[in-house]
Amino acid sequence: MNTSTSKFDLYQDITDRIIAALESGTTPWLQPWCAAGSHLGLPKNAVSNRFYSGVNIILLWLSAAENGYQQSKWITAKAASDLGGHIRKGEKATRVVSYRPVEREKCDADGNPLFDEAGNPEIERFAMLKKHYLFNIEQCEKLPVELFDPIEPAAADEKQFREFADIHTMLDGIGLTVKSEPSNRAYYHPRSDTVVMPEMKQFDSEAGYYSTLLHEMTHATGHQSRLGREAITSGKAKFGNKLYAFEELVAEMGGAFLCAHIGFNTVPHSADYIAGWLELLKSDKKAIFRATGKAREACDYLFDTLTVMRQAERYEVFEV
Repeated sequence: MNTSTSKFDLYQDITDRIIAALESGTTPWLQPWCAAGSHLGLPKNAVSNRFYSGVNIILLWLSAAENGYQQSKWITAKAASDLGGHIRKGEKATRVVSYRPVEREKCDADGNPLFDEAGNPEIERFAMLKKHYLFNIEQCEKLPVELFDPIEPAAADEKQFREFADIHTMLDGIGLTVKSEPSNRAYYHPRSDTVVMPEMKQFDSEAGYYSTLLHEMTHATGHQSRLGREAITSGKAKFGNKLYAFEELVAEMGGAFLCAHIGFNTVPHSADYIAGWLELLKSDKKAIFRATGKAREACDYLFDTLTVMRQAERYEVFEV
């Protein structure tokens, strides 16, 4: 009898879960907006209030949507216990991951270091992936009431106007040109570093216009003058190939993350790309990790730019 068991593959397990969601008609990074009356922000740690990032956003959003959670805060069983609470009996944890890049010198089969032509040690780079288990605070009992956020409707118009202004500040900060014209599509043109948008009146709402713009702004972060993503800089991304599908995956998730952070309750969805995403994910179990990492980098770049521009505005106001 063969008693051997295959080694658990965390990359494959997470990728398989996202593939299953896509094949069932659920786009994991859009699911928080699918349920009627539901709108979840970026998931964050209930104790530190730090936002989760990368593939963990998708895993926690997917779990929240599957279970109908209204809270965006997550906690470990130990942290819940430390706060005087506990996990409700029968509740199941959501698996997330920590991702730590590692560099080390390459060695041959005998453990001897390898050197390049210049005599320098050859370096190999890889990542250490470790699983962790979280619970939504709705799965807990006897936690401090102040941990729970009030369930409120979408942001008021005044707040949205401020967020729209922030998006324009981001555009100014990265020096991106946006042209609005009668059109049936929005797109980013890397060669001219320009986003072309349909006119505002073609959208159902201002939030619809700006959420689409955030998707295209995510593409624009890949320009050589910014983050230099291969699909944007190389000219090799063509509709139907894997490089194109990967870049659209980055922009799709980056746009969703930005919308969630800002507070929009609408996210543009490119259903035409699902077949390409499935092909990419099935052929490369690490693609979703790279794509979510690139999406996070794009979001960080835009929000860092916003911070710098806000600081500059304050300096100009108080300068004498």
